[in-house]
Amino acid sequence: MLFDQQAIGSEKTLAKCPYCAGKNFVKFGQRQKKHELVQMYFCKHCQKKFTSSITKNKTFPLRLILDSITFYNRLNSLEESAQKISAQYGIKISFQNIANWLKAFAEYLPFARMRDFIAQNYDKRSVFVESKMLHGQVYDFKYHRAKTNLILGEDFKNYKFKPLRQFLELIVAECPHQIFKNSSRRASEYQNVFDLDQVKITRRENMAVKNTNFVLQSVANNKLRHQILQEFMLVNDSVTIATEVPVLLDRDDLLHYKNSLNFNVPLDLNDGEAITGHIDFIQIRNGAIHILDYKPSAKKAKPIEQLTIYALALARLTSLRLFNFKCAWFDEEDYFEFFPLHVVYKKKRKKKLQN
Repeated sequence: MLFDQQAIGSEKTLAKCPYCAGKNFVKFGQRQKKHELVQMYFCKHCQKKFTSSITKNKTFPLRLILDSITFYNRLNSLEESAQKISAQYGIKISFQNIANWLKAFAEYLPFARMRDFIAQNYDKRSVFVESKMLHGQVYDFKYHRAKTNLILGEDFKNYKFKPLRQFLELIVAECPHQIFKNSSRRASEYQNVFDLDQVKITRRENMAVKNTNFVLQSVANNKLRHQILQEFMLVNDSVTIATEVPVLLDRDDLLHYKNSLNFNVPLDLNDGEAITGHIDFIQIRNGAIHILDYKPSAKKAKPIEQLTIYALALARLTSLRLFNFKCAWFDEEDYFEFFPLHVVYKKKRKKKLQN
C-alpha cells in the first residue's frame, strides 16, 4: 500500500475557485482541523476564502480516506481496513467511517459493481500481480487479474483481447530485465519523428480527469503523483487493468511494420538494440485497448511519439492489430486522445477526376 505520513494535512493546489471558477487566487494561510492543517485560499476575483471542496466538512485527511477505500477494495473487510489504517496513521477510525466514505465517494469507485463477485470467486492473494522492476529506476508493475477476467468475459467485443491477458500474466516471469537496464533508447526521448498528417487529436471528457483531480488533492510530494494515482485507479475504477507495464520494440518489430504492413515507421535500430518504456495505464473499455499516460500540464504536452511507440510495441507483444488500440494523455483538467494507427498508416487520397 502507498502510505505517506507527510501527505497528511497537505493538499495539491486547486485548479480554480469553487465560487466563481476563477484561477486568480493565492494561498491564504492554514486552518487547523482535528487531524490536519488545511490550506486556505483567497480568490482575488470574487474576494472569497475557501479550502478544497473535496475535504470540506470532513474530519479526516483525504489521504487517509483514500487509503482506507483502496485497502477495502483490495478485498479486505471493513473491520480489517479500519484496523490497518488506524495503526498506520495513528488515528482511530471505525469500520463505519469507511462505510460512510464508500458511500460518499461512490462516484469515484465504479469497481464497487465488481467487488462482490470477485470477493466470492477469488482468493484476495491471487487478485493482483505485483512486482518491483529495477529498470534504471524502480517501476511498480501491477496487474489486476480478476478485473481483467471480468472485463474480457462481460462483453463479447472484449473477448478478442485475451492475448493481452496472456502477455500480462507472463511479465513477471519472462520480462527481459537486462534489455531495460542496458537500453540507451527510451520511447519518451523521441520527438517530432512521425508524420502527423491525418492524425486527429481529440479532447474528451473522461473519468481519468475526474479521478486525477480528486486523488492529487491528497498528494503533497509531486514525486509520488504517478504512484498514488496508479494505485487508486487500478484498485477502484472498473477499466484500468495494469500499470507501469514494460514494453519494448526491437529491429525485427520495426522491419515487420515497415515491410509486412507497409507502415510509415521512421525509426531505425541495429541488431540487439531496442526502444523501451513503461506504460502508465492500460485500460479495456468500449471494445478497445487504451494506453494512457499521465502528463502534468497535459495541454502543453504532446507525447504522440512516446504513446505511438508504446502502442506499436504492445501490439507486437500481444499479436493484436494496431487497429484495436487508442492512446491518450491527461491531467486533472484535460484528456487528449488519438488513434496510433493514423500516425503510421495513411489513407491514400482519391485524385479528383479531370474534366
